[in-house]
Amino acid sequence: MARMARNEKNGPGLLFIVVTLIVVAVVGARFFGFMPGGGEEEPLPPQVRIHDPQPPEGDEEVDLTPRVLVFHSHASENYKPNDSHERGSFGDIVRVGEAFVAELASLGVSAIHDKSIHDQPRYSEAFINSEKKANELLAANPSIGIILDIHRDGLEDKPDDYTKARANGVDAAKILFVVGDKDNNHLEENIQFAQAMSDAMEKEYPGVTRGVRVFKSDYSGELHPNSIMVLVGDWRGNTMEEAVASARLLARVVATFVK
Repeated sequence: MARMARNEKNGPGLLFIVVTLIVVAVVGARFFGFMPGGGEEEPLPPQVRIHDPQPPEGDEEVDLTPRVLVFHSHASENYKPNDSHERGSFGDIVRVGEAFVAELASLGVSAIHDKSIHDQPRYSEAFINSEKKANELLAANPSIGIILDIHRDGLEDKPDDYTKARANGVDAAKILFVVGDKDNNHLEENIQFAQAMSDAMEKEYPGVTRGVRVFKSDYSGELHPNSIMVLVGDWRGNTMEEAVASARLLARVVATFVK
C-alpha cells in the first residue's frame, strides 16, 4: 500500500515532464520549418498598382494623373517553356504588362496596372470579371483615356518565325491588335483606334505589328472608344524576353498618343 501511494504521488510529476517535452518538440519543429505553416509566408503582390512617371530633369512639373489602364483578362497566360497557364497565381503576361507600364512611366505617362487573376477558377468568366474590375477603376479614375487588355496568342500550325520580329537591334514578339464586335457600342471607334495604333507601330518599328483583327466576341470594347485587346507574341512562338521587348516598344508608341 505504501508503494502504491508513492507511485500516485510521483505520477503527476512524470506527466508534467512528458507534456513539457512534447510542447518543446512541437515548437522546435515549427521554428525550424518541419511542420506545415512553418516559416514565413510569401506576401501576395498588390492587385492594382499605379505607376507614376519618373521625375524629369529641371523644374518641369510631373503629371501624376493616370492616363492608361492596363489589365489582363487572362492573367495566368505564360510563354514557353512554361506551361500555357499558371495555376493559382498570375503568369508571364503580367510581367509583360509590368514592363509596359514601367516604360510608360519612364516616358512621363502614369498608368494603372490591374494584376487581378480574372481567369481562375472559372476561365469562362474571365472577361466578365475583368470588365467589372475595369469599370470600377474607370469610375475612380476618369482621366484614363486608353485601355489595353494585354494577352499573348495561342496559335497552332504556324511557322516558327510567324510571330518573331527584329526591332531596335533586339528580338521581339509581333503584336496583334484585336477588337470584339459583340455588344459593342464603340465598335467603329475601337477599330479606328486599333488601326491608328497599328499604323504607328509599323511606322516606328516595321514588321512588329500583325495588324488589326475583328472577332465576333465581347472583348470589353464598350468600356471606352480607345479600349482594345493587344496580343503580344505567342505561347509557342516567343519567349517572355521577346514579349517584354515588344511591350517596351508599344509603350513608346502609346506615350505619343497620350501626349
